[in-house]
Order: sequence, then structure tokens, then C-alpha cells
Amino acid sequence: MINTRILLAFLLTCTTSLVSFSPLRSQTPPTTPETNDPTKDLKTVTQVLDEMCSFLKDHKSFSVEMDVTYDNVLDSGQKVQYSAYQRIGINKPNQLRSDYIGDQRDTRFYYDGKSFTLHFTDSDFYTTKPAASTIDETIDQIEEQYDISIPLSNLFKSDPCQELKLEIQDSKFIGVDMVNRVPGYHLLFTGTERDFQLWVTRDPQPLLMKIIISYKNLPGEPQYTAILSNWNFKPSFKANTFIFEPPKDAYQIEILPTENDSKPE
Repeated sequence: MINTRILLAFLLTCTTSLVSFSPLRSQTPPTTPETNDPTKDLKTVTQVLDEMCSFLKDHKSFSVEMDVTYDNVLDSGQKVQYSAYQRIGINKPNQLRSDYIGDQRDTRFYYDGKSFTLHFTDSDFYTTKPAASTIDETIDQIEEQYDISIPLSNLFKSDPCQELKLEIQDSKFIGVDMVNRVPGYHLLFTGTERDFQLWVTRDPQPLLMKIIISYKNLPGEPQYTAILSNWNFKPSFKANTFIFEPPKDAYQIEILPTENDSKPE
């Protein structure tokens, strides 16, 4: 069985050296002003990526919904696909909420700037731990110390592309392809262990529409897919959105740091 954490991790990689910056813009100008050239407003691969990441970086508060599918490769080599729905709320620098409902788990994650709580809503177990003072530090903390991963967590950091630009060796423009009947820039990034396909809107707001991560070095080459929708950059969060309030019959459990965290600093 593959590592579930690996499947749920997002863009912990992407590159500073996008070797092949495939131009999206047509190299031949229209013969007449009236020519209907569908590529005339297109951009380079790096422009699309940088604009998308800069747009997210500039917004301190937002919410987004994701419809997720991911593969699990059985010992027999057969692939089984699972699905999930995730809703994210972000208020930088120190508030994060993730509601996840899926085939294999139902969880809610709360971070209020002082502590984080992981609530298993299907069993009503929860754990609360002291947290770092920012979203960036807390995401790193829960992954390194407790082996907890929030899907696509790099999108929620102060600089979404800082880690995104670490691994990719090549990039290509695939086309203007549809996500839920809406056309967007379709980009392919090749990495050492993973390949990424991104669809980005062609609107003034360059938003991530869809991502596919292919784990090409794992048996069966499983994929993780997320379709993102309902981006809201003026959310009205309630006062208790990021604060966990234990249900009446909920049971608190203890989680221990991973072995990797036991080494002295």
C-alpha cells in the first residue's frame, strides 16, 4: 500500500529552474486586425505560474473548496480511486481551518495562532497541541513532528511558490483546456519524482482551477487530483471559525511526535 501522506501532500516541490519556458504566445502575428487568433492573449509558462502565485501571495484572507480524487495501489498492483471534499479558510498570518470529508477519513483542522486541533469527526476523537505563531511554521511543524499533512498546504503559506519552484526540471504548455467546461491554461511541469499538471484561469484573477500530481517513481504511478472552486477573497469568517470547541461527547486523545522528531536540536 502506498503512503497516504505522500498522496495527500501537495506541491512540496516545483522548481527554480524551469528549464524549458515554452512560449504560449503565437510567434506569428495576425495577418489582419480582424483575424480571430485564440492565442493572441496568451502568456509564457513562467508568467502564468508567477502571476498565479503572486496573486495568492498578495491576498491575506481567502477561502476555497476542493473536490479531490486520489489513487491507492494495492499489493496486487491494481489501482483503487478514492474521493474527498475539502473546504479551506485562511486568514494570514496565523489562522487556518480545513474541513475534509472523504472516503477514508472525515477530519477538521483548526489553527488559531496559539494551538492546533485535529478533530476526527467520524469518531469524535480530537487532539490539541501548542502551535507555532504563523501558518508557515505550523504547517512545517505538524508535518515534521506529527506526520500530519494538509493537502495542498503550500498554497496557504505566505509565499506559495517558494517551495513550488524547487524540483521541476522542465515545463511545457499543453493548451487551453477545460475544467468543468471553463477553458484555462494547461501547463505540465516535470520533476525528479513527481510530474504536475496545472490548469490556471485566463481571467484577470489568475486562479488555480485544477492540479494533477503524478507520482511516477511509485509502483503503479498513482495520481492525486484536485479541482478547486468557489475562491473567495473577501470571506466573512465568524469569530469562532478557527477556534475548536469540543463537542459534548468528544474524547481527547494524545498523539506523540514521530521518531524523526526525537533527535536533539
